[in-house]
Amino acid sequence: MLNQIYYYYFNSHYEKCLEISEKYLDNIDALTYATLCSFKLSINDKTLYYAEQLFIKNPTSFNGLLLAKAYILNSKFQEALDLLQKFAAKNDALHDEINLELALLFQMIGKLEETEKIFQNLLKKDPYNLNLWKSYAEIYFKKDFNKALKAHEELCAFCIQTNEKIKQGLLVEKTHSNTSNFQDRLQNKTKENITIAKIEEFLNTQILPQKAYLLFKLFKIEQSLALFQSLQEFNQHSAQFWQNYAKVLEFSSNYQNAYHAYQKALSLHSHATYKFDLAYLLMRMGVEDNFEEGKKFYESRLFYAHNETFSAYHYNKTMQAFNKDGIEAFKNKEILVFCEQGYGDTIMYSRCLEKICQITSNVLFAPQSAMYEMFKSQIKILNQSKKSFKNLKVLKSLPKNFDYAMPICSLPFFMDIKLTELSQLKTPIKAHHRAQDKIKKIGIFWFTPNAIDSETTRNFELEFLLDALKDTPYELISFQMQGDYKLPDKIENRATKIKNWNDTLNNLSNIDCMITIDSAIAHLSLALEIPTIVLLKPRFDWRWGKFEQPKSFFWPKAKILVVKDEKNAKAELNKLIKTI
Repeated sequence: MLNQIYYYYFNSHYEKCLEISEKYLDNIDALTYATLCSFKLSINDKTLYYAEQLFIKNPTSFNGLLLAKAYILNSKFQEALDLLQKFAAKNDALHDEINLELALLFQMIGKLEETEKIFQNLLKKDPYNLNLWKSYAEIYFKKDFNKALKAHEELCAFCIQTNEKIKQGLLVEKTHSNTSNFQDRLQNKTKENITIAKIEEFLNTQILPQKAYLLFKLFKIEQSLALFQSLQEFNQHSAQFWQNYAKVLEFSSNYQNAYHAYQKALSLHSHATYKFDLAYLLMRMGVEDNFEEGKKFYESRLFYAHNETFSAYHYNKTMQAFNKDGIEAFKNKEILVFCEQGYGDTIMYSRCLEKICQITSNVLFAPQSAMYEMFKSQIKILNQSKKSFKNLKVLKSLPKNFDYAMPICSLPFFMDIKLTELSQLKTPIKAHHRAQDKIKKIGIFWFTPNAIDSETTRNFELEFLLDALKDTPYELISFQMQGDYKLPDKIENRATKIKNWNDTLNNLSNIDCMITIDSAIAHLSLALEIPTIVLLKPRFDWRWGKFEQPKSFFWPKAKILVVKDEKNAKAELNKLIKTI
């Protein structure tokens, strides 16, 4: 029996090995392999059950590691932490392996300083383990770019010193583990000799490309570009390298070479992320042909993320009809338009509803629940006069019967809306007629939590706005819904009156000017034809056009202020407000 289990396990026939092992769970060896096979097959609930039984029968450090990993797979992080800390204190033969798993768990739950300390101790014991170094350098990669860059520079310096030692004959054939992967460590994978060639390949293909990207994230653009350029020959077959290089080229306004870099990434790996990053570039450029190509690539977001659509079946049916007959497929049909992205996108793309209303017999529009009341009341008001949306029905929930379904952000593609058409289409939101108050009212909005970990930086400090507006004779009104801040007494806080987007719309009725970051309220303010100043950081979203010449193709009346230097920006902001 055990021979069969051994045979199937070591030949990677894990399903068969598990099947036989489960027949003899009273045998501790069979139970061990049932645990390992469940682990290999990613059957998380079985892994946890068998690991618990194994640990009860034989509470060794090895079995404790298995159980801790099973806890992590099942999101039982506290149980894993308690167990790993218990065994780490024993300081037995698996002490380093236990500490490595503990470091990875700390990183997973966001305790990065604890992660860093453990990795530093492990590197003192095993200084030539390049994969350990790589994991150390990546601890802060997503959370603190400055710390991550410092760690990468530390690793680069270590590699240079190591190469010098090898050249001088001071270091010969030091070995390092090939992987930090727990499953592979259990099987004691082969070790490799550390050589100058191996170190240089490691730097040029794994570490320096990450350093170049970190320089980009820290706005050290010239350094980032130079490093990316020097690494091209070593990364000809890395799609990730070319995608990141494309982003830096795009930010440098080198759009043509950015396009080629994205195409290179796609030629290596046809991944959705590369496709819609390319779509962003093409739509950012504001040229009709580019926009048409960008619309097609933008649809890839739904092929790879079916959870973003309410039904992949209905979307695919729509795509098939469009591929066959084009826009003619939707004439005299009943179309469901659903919203798959943020509030801002819903407002921005809602102007495309006018085009679909012209083509189809009926449009069933299902906005996010928080926007239902706003769109319903606005459509009712608009149809009292112009009837532009007479065949549009706003729904509170998704219907069962319709001919085709499409996401609202796909309307430019399915309705063949050209770039020049966007600003000509009417929004289904009626512009406000503001009273001419003696003291002008300025609305302010400066923070969204959605921007914290995004590719583009959007948020500003409240102090920046208060300082810029401190000597102006206007009444300031805050629409800020989230964030940790304290408003001065002189600023009215209208966020307390807002429960949904219809409330936001009504509270904007007497605002003379809106100063806001790239956010949903910016789109609503612009739809209401309120003079709106959109504050942008230097690396901004494609929706606001080229970096060197920002312009919104959806909202041509938007006053865009790119803040590169806050002192100068305050003066520019004051000038813009006075002009308005």
